[in-house]
Amino acid sequence: MEVILNAGLGIGTLMFWLLLFKRSKKQEDYFFLCWIMVTLGQIAFYEITIYRFEFRGIWAIASFGLPLLGAPLLFLYILALTGRSVTWKIVLAHLGIYPIYILLLFLVQERDGIVLIATNGLFRLPKSPPIWMQYYAVPLALSGLFYCVWDLALLRKHSKNIVAFFSFYEKVNLKWVNYIVYSYFLLFLVTSILIFGAIHFQLLPIENAFALVGITLCLMLIAFGFYGFRQTAIFSNIDAGRMTDLKITMSEKASYSKSGLTSEKIEILANQLNKHMEKEKPFLNEDLNLTLLAEQSQISPPHLSQVINQYFQKNFYDFINQYRVEEAKKRLLSADYRHLSILGIAFDCGFKSKSSFNRYFKKYTGTAPSEFKKK
Repeated sequence: MEVILNAGLGIGTLMFWLLLFKRSKKQEDYFFLCWIMVTLGQIAFYEITIYRFEFRGIWAIASFGLPLLGAPLLFLYILALTGRSVTWKIVLAHLGIYPIYILLLFLVQERDGIVLIATNGLFRLPKSPPIWMQYYAVPLALSGLFYCVWDLALLRKHSKNIVAFFSFYEKVNLKWVNYIVYSYFLLFLVTSILIFGAIHFQLLPIENAFALVGITLCLMLIAFGFYGFRQTAIFSNIDAGRMTDLKITMSEKASYSKSGLTSEKIEILANQLNKHMEKEKPFLNEDLNLTLLAEQSQISPPHLSQVINQYFQKNFYDFINQYRVEEAKKRLLSADYRHLSILGIAFDCGFKSKSSFNRYFKKYTGTAPSEFKKK
């Protein structure tokens, strides 16, 4: 187990340095860097207290409380990655519980004349310990579970928003972050069970329980580091002014009633949009989003969203990809495109991947692209 922990520390440190020297870092990259540092600190704490030496006093408290930073930093990373504005007030509000926890434990140990000693991953309990010492780890478990639920709610909302703004899923759906959050949730849950079982029922040595926690963190760090390093900023092509339009789009149902569009005006804008789609074929751009189409068709983003949703009865993603499928059908049957493979036609029509093309083509036509071409 010690070898695995050391390997995790080495790989995590390498990932930290790679990200540190990454060019054009965004706000989410800095949160990611901080999360890596905190996770490395947790792994080092388990490795040192299990296999090396004890921590005492303030060093023990500060190291043991690191999960109170890890879970909020993951939340702030997701918040920034999904286009939310993360101010210093928000950062301090979420990370502030860590210094409060340290200060409280430090003051309580001073009051009771106890020196907290961290060994085998947790504090060593004296004979006849005060009541608070039996529950000192509860805030860490509750914080982790609370933030995991909040993370999943944020990601679920994001998955609904992207179909209203993007014409593609690749690199914006954040499925890998969902897996990380679920892993985090299981980690806190299993950790609580292992520690409780090790302390009260001697199911396994306590040092083995925390060694397993450290190994799980190593695996999470490697997975998170791999995907996080590859993740590009989702809204990197949207300036500060366009972000306002995005927020309006995200609360479209509330804004429709105040948009001032009559049914006649909606029909006029729908015809205008149809002409633009058929003449200019903007859907051939694989990176097309709502703001870009609004600029091209000279319709404001909120009005464009309302027209697509109310007149065409579709979200933005389905609206654009329906045009892409229609164009692909024409090209699959045209002699002018026989020199191209099915995948080549898919890419030319604006799809970013073979899987998304096959999935949406079959959803819209009821048949696979290869079968459609044969028929």
